[in-house]
Amino acid sequence: MVNQIEPLISSSPIIWAPTTIEEAIERKKEFGSEAEFVSGSTLLQLQWKNGRKVPKNIISLEQIPTLKQIQIDEDKRILSIGASTLLSSYKTDPNLKDFTVICEALQSIAAPAVRNRGTIGGNIMGGVGDLIPLFLALKAKLLFHDERETYLVDFWDWLQHSQKKTAALLSAIQLTSDLVRTNSYSFYKKIGRRETFTAAILTVAGRISWDEDGVIEEANLALGGGDNQPLLLENTAYHLIGKKGDVLDWKGVYTSILSEISPAEDAFVSANYRRKVAANLMVAALQREFTSIGCGEGDTDEI
Repeated sequence: MVNQIEPLISSSPIIWAPTTIEEAIERKKEFGSEAEFVSGSTLLQLQWKNGRKVPKNIISLEQIPTLKQIQIDEDKRILSIGASTLLSSYKTDPNLKDFTVICEALQSIAAPAVRNRGTIGGNIMGGVGDLIPLFLALKAKLLFHDERETYLVDFWDWLQHSQKKTAALLSAIQLTSDLVRTNSYSFYKKIGRRETFTAAILTVAGRISWDEDGVIEEANLALGGGDNQPLLLENTAYHLIGKKGDVLDWKGVYTSILSEISPAEDAFVSANYRRKVAANLMVAALQREFTSIGCGEGDTDEI
């Protein structure tokens, strides 16, 4: 049964509180562009205050328990994170405890009060969330529902083709549960203007895996956060795959990263500064895993 919460004033939106995914989709079908799915709404509230049009109907997803579940399918080796899972879930959900890089990322987002309200799905559906680079690096897939079907979409494909503007409901983020296997390494780094609650200057993330001989089989490096457009560094990945991690040409990796990214620029931080920060963070993270030898004098610029 869908509950309706009457607006406090005539100009306020009508808030609907369905208890199933099917009911939420039915409401969206009924109201179309005059309705919007909402869960924690921490980002949406800021956008509404900054001039984004408030919809006539808000479809709250907070009463749908299946959207808050974190599950591991051992047979299919899939970690499924419900879209309405709180950002603070790393503190309470036992299914996340072994996925260190995800827990580290969740802890870095906003202030505790926001993490207790904001959701993982909301962070990525806004298109600018700090979790986007991490889920790109981890090759996430998004599970959507609409009035016709349920379907999986590759996260990078979804971002590239602007599918985030569709009326479908995101129910879960799916990842391989093999993230913690022996011959692999994941990292996540966020740089802000200060340590307290602030938008990121940039966020970088990566995941690499290698065979028994130390040859890199897979490499995913991603950038985003703040005003930066999410980017998967496919050219740099090509530079890494097929090579042994302990003999990589770090200067070449660094140069490839610099040439591939085009970060945002504002009155406080230049695009060139962001570019160098991103390259330094990624190379340093990779070096810590593969070798104790530094880049060498002159191989990278200091942040």
